[in-house]
Amino acid sequence: MKKKPTIVVGMSGGLDSTVAVYLLQQQGYEVIGVTLQLADHYIQDKSKQSGVIERAKGVCDRFGIEHLVIDQTAQFDKCVVNYFADAYFEGNTPNPCVQCNLHLKWESLLKIADERGIDKVATGHYAKVKKIGKYYHLFKGEDQTKDQSYFLWRLNWEQLSRTEFPLGDMTKDEIRKIAKELKLPQSEQAESQDVCFIPDNDYKAFLKKYFPDRLEKHQIGNFIDKNGKILGQHEGYYQFTIGQRKGLGLAMGEPVYVREIHPDTNTVVIGHLLDMEDMGCTVTDINWVSDDEFDTLKDVFVKVRYRNKGVVARMEPLGKGMYHLLFSDPVTAVTPGQSAVFYENDRVLGGGIIISHTEGIKQNEENN
Repeated sequence: MKKKPTIVVGMSGGLDSTVAVYLLQQQGYEVIGVTLQLADHYIQDKSKQSGVIERAKGVCDRFGIEHLVIDQTAQFDKCVVNYFADAYFEGNTPNPCVQCNLHLKWESLLKIADERGIDKVATGHYAKVKKIGKYYHLFKGEDQTKDQSYFLWRLNWEQLSRTEFPLGDMTKDEIRKIAKELKLPQSEQAESQDVCFIPDNDYKAFLKKYFPDRLEKHQIGNFIDKNGKILGQHEGYYQFTIGQRKGLGLAMGEPVYVREIHPDTNTVVIGHLLDMEDMGCTVTDINWVSDDEFDTLKDVFVKVRYRNKGVVARMEPLGKGMYHLLFSDPVTAVTPGQSAVFYENDRVLGGGIIISHTEGIKQNEENN
């Protein structure tokens, strides 16, 4: 009898990874479940990361598969939590899931696979992998409302060549229906959009509790308008994100938003809705998913946030690994620290980290 192929699956114990195990077994794989212990010492909300190991073990027992737990708390602190804090203290808004996918999930799953002589790994992401020519490419998932390709732009074609996304061709409703048919408790599990290591999604309280020494350096600062007029005071620029409207404590007679954050002067620039529209930005730290690096002008479809509907943009190489994006239509609240992900139809070309246009040009000039 021909031996079943084996696959290593990232397990959170949630709906998606649970159904992914079932589908892979249906495809004839022998599945090994792997759960990464990441941030248990940070989590107080038991519905989040602290319950992952127990839930994942229950799923593995249900399907009769081996379950491994890998302690990655030190790496998580270094590559995700500290990255998250550094970004806020630099006045940026980070994407911790992007960092986690690259530095923890894929590295850990592929390491275990290599140690056991296993070729393939899998996760419950809503995305697709297709081989075109000699390269493997990343595509959006079939369910456009749940597509997670935005968070996977740091992967390369070699990692993709060993990756399966069993949910990529399915919708969330179809996944939930399977779970109900199997009488899995995950079928009724609510989805969480929060950062997994932030209790109650309160990042201000998180920073105050775990990075108090860094907060001591940041005292009272000013809210100003685009002309430099002082509008009020705040208790530290790190508490705000670009586009934020609520919680500013300013009575302006009409809605106002955070337009810019300047850590060096501890000032937060406030603007009206029209002030929030941008026609371009600069991106750095570029990764081309399938080695499709561009050294000439190119039009792409770009998303500057996960829930952003996207816009066509002209990419102009600036050198030193940076590109300027000129949007075809205004985009609201383009935020430094967030990912700009480039698409060609449903294919992910790559992505980068957004910096302000002025900073990008200045840095480019200094490097030349």
